[in-house]
Amino acid sequence: MPQVIKNKFDYFELKKKPSVEELKKYYSEKYYQENNATYGQEYTPDEIKFFSNKIVQKYSLVKERFSGKANPDMLDIGCGEGFTLKYFSDMNWNVTGLDYSSFGCKRHNPEVLEKITTGDIFANLEEIVKSGRKFDLIWLDNVLEHVLEPHLLLTMCREIGRDNSAVIIEVPNDFSKIQSLALQKGYIDNEFWIVSPDHISYFNAEGLENLCQSAGWKKIKIISDYPIEVNLLNDDCNYIKDSKKGKNTHFQRIEFENLLHEISVEKTNKLFEALAELGMGRSLTGVFIK
Repeated sequence: MPQVIKNKFDYFELKKKPSVEELKKYYSEKYYQENNATYGQEYTPDEIKFFSNKIVQKYSLVKERFSGKANPDMLDIGCGEGFTLKYFSDMNWNVTGLDYSSFGCKRHNPEVLEKITTGDIFANLEEIVKSGRKFDLIWLDNVLEHVLEPHLLLTMCREIGRDNSAVIIEVPNDFSKIQSLALQKGYIDNEFWIVSPDHISYFNAEGLENLCQSAGWKKIKIISDYPIEVNLLNDDCNYIKDSKKGKNTHFQRIEFENLLHEISVEKTNKLFEALAELGMGRSLTGVFIK
């Protein structure tokens, strides 16, 4: 298992980080395999609804900032399968996406394919900085944990954000309270969340806030999500000990989160804010403003 150390921002990172060249090689091979696969990821209607619900929940935290503004500009860094781009495009936002590959978007949301610039994200972001383009909202969904220089990325985002801009960041919640308990009590026998070289940084709420503050972003709110790892405390649904239990656990989470959303977006976010304060939830979403 790769070793990690706690950095000055109070989150963990790999002690021995991959080089830029090693990462390029890793991701080029990964995307080659993805692009040449004979099949792609398929989603159920409930999963599609879940994706949409999560976007709505996050956006609701900053929605008032953009009320009355015609055609705001939104940048999705690491836009993946394009669900977020599609959502904002449908609301008449001017959307731009950056990603290493367009494969996922081409398959799931081809309508916004022309909005994506592919290739090295940092290089393309640097071109945006040079161009002088500005954005109202910047979206970083499961990106920050992958990059060698998250502080630099956030600094560049601030440079291209308008004065009233916001950034929404989702990262895995690692070394969490539940993970620590599961390891301590023997429900799991290793720190399975350490996945090198995919993930270089391993965030908690305090560490994410410290990093963003250092890069010039002010915290508005941090929320989490469904604490799926509570299932690790029951051998009948421990998906780490038995990976065959993962699918049912995943769909249990989808059903529950969709139900919460249906009841109330505002109350769901309040619940997830409380869970984040308790160190619970598999992921963290931070909302920060310039």
